[in-house]
Order: sequence, then structure tokens, then C-alpha cells
Amino acid sequence: MTKALLGEKFKELVVEKSFDKLTIKMITDAAGVIRPTFYNYFQDKYEVMEWLLNEDIFKSVTELIDMEMDVEAMKMLFRKFELDKAYYAKVFEVEGQNSFEEMLFDRVYKLVEKIIKKHPLKVEDKSEIISEEIFLKFQTITLVNGIKYWITYDKKQISADEALKFYEFLMTHSLLDIVDNDIWDKVIN
Repeated sequence: MTKALLGEKFKELVVEKSFDKLTIKMITDAAGVIRPTFYNYFQDKYEVMEWLLNEDIFKSVTELIDMEMDVEAMKMLFRKFELDKAYYAKVFEVEGQNSFEEMLFDRVYKLVEKIIKKHPLKVEDKSEIISEEIFLKFQTITLVNGIKYWITYDKKQISADEALKFYEFLMTHSLLDIVDNDIWDKVIN
């Protein structure tokens, strides 16, 4: 319970003050515990951020994938981000070696890798993929940047379901599929 309380107060303070201005003392004061209590659970505020990412999002998403519910897992991923959109917008501002985006990339990469290991790729000529690692990274970059843009830059405030629907559209349609072919004929010729 104490760990969860520290995490919840951390979230509230990040939204209120920003990650950079947040101190361990502020977190422990808000939680009503002494500073050493924080260190019983976390090394620093970066570890809190990573723990929350796992607890709030990837724990349940991974469980759905383990139960062969991949589509539901993707829905859950987007909906979990939507629940704490203000918090995630703030932690996306954390840059550098322990950036939130880097943490998210690692989690999403493992998620995509898990899905691909359970479901073989439907590609007849696997040489088109170049390598599985490049394919995984491309998929991960696309999903992470899509979520980041939706959370941090979206002025229309689209819902998680709308964001997921748009992501699905992008992933199932290439640029060549959706533009007028006459344009590509002119470019090629």
C-alpha cells in the first residue's frame, strides 16, 4: 500500500509541478511518510516513473497478451494512457538517459516481440522484412511516436478508441495504398 501511495502522490505532483522540479521530499511529504520509507521501495524518481508504467499499463496489457487477447491488449494500452493523459503528457517531457520515451520504447519493444513470437509473421518472402529486429524496432517506433503525439500534441483531444483506430489504419495502409496512383506514376516516370 505504501508503494502504491508513493506512486500516486508522485503522479499528482508530476502533473502539478513537473518531473524536473519534483524532489523526493515533496513525494514523501505528500504521502505522509519519512524520506527513508521512499528508499525502501525506490532508488529515485526515475524508478517510480518506470514502476508506474509497468503497474498502470503493461502489467494488464501483458496479461491480455498471455491470454491470447492481442486486440484487447492494444485497446487496453491506449485506454490506460487515456486514463492518466495529463500525467503521461508531463512524463513525456522527461528527456535524457532515463527518459520516459526510452522506458516506453523498451516496454513496447518487448510487447511487440512477445506478440511476434506467439504469432508467426504472414510474409511469404521474409527477405522483404530485412530482419526481425529491424521490423520490431520499426513497429515499436511507430507505436511509441504515435502514442507520444496523441498524448502530447493532440489539440482535438481524440479518444483512446479513435487513436487506436487511426493507428490501425496507418499500420494496415501504406502511403502507396491511399494516394492517387497518378501521383506515383509521375514520380516514378
